[in-house]
Amino acid sequence: MQENEPQNLAFYWCTLFVRSLFEEGVRNVVISPGSRSTPLTLAFSAHSGINKTIAVDERSAGFIALGQAKASGVPSVLVCTSGTALANYSPAVFEATTSGTPIIIASADRPPHLRGLGASQTIDQIKIFGNQTVYFHEAGEPSTKSPNQKRIQVAAKQAVVNSIEHHGVSHINFAFDKPFEPEADFLKSIEKENHNHSKRSQTDYSQHLNETELGEKFWSQLISAEKPLIIVGPKSVNTDLDFITPLARALSAPIIAEPGSNIPSSKHIISGYSGFLKDSDYRELLKPDLVIRAGAFPTSKGVQELLEDCEGIHQIAFSDHNLPNYGNFPVDRTVHLKSSLAIPDVNGNAAPTWLKEWKKISKKYSSFLIDNINPSTPLTDGFIFKEAADLIPKKSFLMLSNSFPIRDLALFSDFSGQEIYVNRGAAGIDGILSTTVGLNSVLKKTSVLFIGDIAFLHDINALLHARNVTEPLVIIVLNNGGGTIFRMLPIYKMKEKHTQFFETPQDFKIVSLCRGFNVGHTIVSKPEQFAPAFENYITKPGVHVIECITDADDSMIERHKLWNFSLSSQNED
Repeated sequence: MQENEPQNLAFYWCTLFVRSLFEEGVRNVVISPGSRSTPLTLAFSAHSGINKTIAVDERSAGFIALGQAKASGVPSVLVCTSGTALANYSPAVFEATTSGTPIIIASADRPPHLRGLGASQTIDQIKIFGNQTVYFHEAGEPSTKSPNQKRIQVAAKQAVVNSIEHHGVSHINFAFDKPFEPEADFLKSIEKENHNHSKRSQTDYSQHLNETELGEKFWSQLISAEKPLIIVGPKSVNTDLDFITPLARALSAPIIAEPGSNIPSSKHIISGYSGFLKDSDYRELLKPDLVIRAGAFPTSKGVQELLEDCEGIHQIAFSDHNLPNYGNFPVDRTVHLKSSLAIPDVNGNAAPTWLKEWKKISKKYSSFLIDNINPSTPLTDGFIFKEAADLIPKKSFLMLSNSFPIRDLALFSDFSGQEIYVNRGAAGIDGILSTTVGLNSVLKKTSVLFIGDIAFLHDINALLHARNVTEPLVIIVLNNGGGTIFRMLPIYKMKEKHTQFFETPQDFKIVSLCRGFNVGHTIVSKPEQFAPAFENYITKPGVHVIECITDADDSMIERHKLWNFSLSSQNED
């Protein structure tokens, strides 16, 4: 048989693996070039049903796959050669593990008899990610034996199922000896077979189990609350939070929905919480008697301070069993949902004034925001967020970098109902551009990324993929001269040490980098320049960078103004 010829065996072995992945619903692979991974690369290239992305930088590749999986809910596959290529996936692996995003890694390795001999481009790849993976399999060398070939197909299915059901990363390590390349005519015959294979049906992971029903005692506890509050952090992939709005309606509860929670807009959503909850008097006035939590641990400092004030108040968390969301504040009860929550016909005991009080304060804060964020020169971060809120199309999606952007969006603007993505698992600034590229490749709709200058520089290789972006992607770079998030910390008082070792302003020209990557670029340094630049780019296909030169000092002054929105000052007015 042609597939059992030594020249073709490794390629056919990988073909069985790829076909099995396809049957389980996998549709995206991100391939980084390498020699030892040739059988895997060619097997994916030969299957027309799988979308291929080529990424020369493995760190960027990892985050592209992360973005694809966030958008689709199905794991994307990463293919790399042996050695440090695999190690470069580490940041994305940690983010995927902590955010519950499914990814599959297919790494090439030397066969066992060539390991440990000092050969070039060889490291110990066995369980290289330790306990960060939900599934690991050492595939062994390609074999002509039927049980072994069935095992590699089963391994593919196990990788998909584990990554989805356990919300994380599966890693399969392949051992290849030369020859890596199949005969040309055999490659063509497999391509023809795969054309028919690509028409086969796939496993449907979108089907939900029956709704989760909780007992009468549980619901009596919820409806007895007079001041219930729902706090929702960023959601993980395949987590169903559709019950949040009906639950809020049943309990007459306000909802604090952080960026990335993607809770639909309703009268229960509270905007401006990141500002007014910084005030202890407002937190006391709005103190709940029941806290219901879902999604990841909240990012907002004001929300965290509210949770700290709620020590002794009953708290319930809806959580995935692999993704605890307690942070520093453990809850009294955790409900592990494997399906949507069934809400019975109940009516809570919250007074009508409870939700109204939250909405009233939110409205006051909105007026205060308008009065304090005025167009001015120098430009501020806050102005950009406030201005963009009115310009971003509702059917687009947003990606927010970590550090200030995710916090500033909640502080300066109201994006309730907007589709928003964040990397809040490990919450690093690495891979933000690449994640956005991955999201865009699957969602295929207009998108906007807010990112700081340091995070932009950190993932600059992602711009290599700008040519693959067909929908408008506007990257708003808030160039405030370094990592200004450290100005929130005590180290800021040590000005010399802070600037040199923490804020680390860089001497680079974003416009030159963009030109090098053939990416459109414009500089905004005055308030009146932003709207025309944004409106010009938001309808044009491809990647476009708007570099906003903002003043770090004035931006911090604006933040402190909003953080100082207080009950006492409002009463004086």
